[in-house]
Amino acid sequence: MLTEEGIEILDLPLKTGLVARITGAKPGKKIAFRTDMDALPLEEKTNLPYKSKKKGKMHACGHDIHISVSLETARLLNQKKSELCGEVLFVFQPSEENGKGALEILKTGVLDGIDAIFSLHSSPLLEVGQVGIKEGAITAAVDLFKIKIHGKGSHGAEPQNGRDPIAASAAVISSLQTIVSRNLNPTDQALVSVTHIQGGSNWNIIPEEVLLEGTIRTTNPETRAFVSRRLTEIAENTAAAFEEEASVEIENAPPCTKNDRELAGYAWEVAQKCGLEPIRPEITMIGEDFAYYQEKLPGIMVWLGVGKTKTLHNPEFSANPRAIDVGARYFSEMILCFKR
Repeated sequence: MLTEEGIEILDLPLKTGLVARITGAKPGKKIAFRTDMDALPLEEKTNLPYKSKKKGKMHACGHDIHISVSLETARLLNQKKSELCGEVLFVFQPSEENGKGALEILKTGVLDGIDAIFSLHSSPLLEVGQVGIKEGAITAAVDLFKIKIHGKGSHGAEPQNGRDPIAASAAVISSLQTIVSRNLNPTDQALVSVTHIQGGSNWNIIPEEVLLEGTIRTTNPETRAFVSRRLTEIAENTAAAFEEEASVEIENAPPCTKNDRELAGYAWEVAQKCGLEPIRPEITMIGEDFAYYQEKLPGIMVWLGVGKTKTLHNPEFSANPRAIDVGARYFSEMILCFKR
């Protein structure tokens, strides 16, 4: 569609994804509009005529809506190049779900000199015609942790001859929940979730090792650092109480997504101008690698109402297609009228 519309596609060292450019007839600001493209390893259960044709893969996070909105926004703006001031880059970003796609785009240098970056995310909590706009934090910082409890294997009938890592792991899991409930201010926003346990091979064998994996979600840097440190202390010391050892690995994923104050106000005004209903949403503890862009330049992510449906990452998630036109008209107006 981009090439059919005569829109320039930049030559960049990207394995997947692309960046397109529209240059206006008048001088002005340089803006980027980012959309994410990847799908999830889920079997779609919507039975829609346009459901995924790839077995075991679907756009359960609304990324297909994001792509469609971006394409239509580009088409509308390309038709109004004579009114457009400055330059617009349309960033079709890969690998948002693994939290690394934004870094791939930034590495190319294509966003150097950009004045602001806009983005959207589907919201199954809002009706079509509603948009969620909020300054400050809107999504959480994401960390991944891996804990290995190293014990001593033995016969299940002779536990005294071993060091049971399953028992130690149970204690670790319970203790980790006290980080949020007992170590943090009740008004702070954070969570620790253990999401994967692996250990043992048979009903009568106490294993040598148990693996625990999970995620930490926080909304400010100080809490983020504290929770990681406390998780490590609890895992190591609890294991030691069982005369075992714990090794802890923590991988930092995207930081907290924080919307620029001025851009949030501007987005709110444009929404009203377009006849949409702007709503201030609550912060969500999901992660978004759009935060990496916001570390470099002013940015805003808007929640686009797609009709109240199943939650994100659900095989029955189904966005209302009417949201595409609503989103495209809104973002094309936002870009066209942008002054900062």
